Amino acid sequence: MDMFADNVVTLVDEEGREISFEMLDKVNYNGNDYIVLLPLEEMEKEDEEAEVVILRIEDRDGEEVYVGVEDEEELENVFEIFQSRFDDEDFDMYDQDEE
Repeated sequence: MDMFADNVVTLVDEEGREISFEMLDKVNYNGNDYIVLLPLEEMEKEDEEAEVVILRIEDRDGEEVYVGVEDEEELENVFEIFQSRFDDEDFDMYDQDEE
């Protein structure tokens, strides 16, 4: 069961294009909150392995802002937490086909 199926986030990239994502999870790591997103375009491609996007959540003047994370170790640690939360539930984010 996908508990975030109806949770779509639309962001604007550097070139002004709107990109829609499914929010898979929110993760807390080292005192910071992160959002784990899956581009909806990735979900439509059956022949490629889907890649998630991890952004740090920051509060700027009371507004929630998503910021890219450049530190590879930080990204890896957040991703490991994300994966471990679903390992217990036999969640496979790459297996979108249900027969």
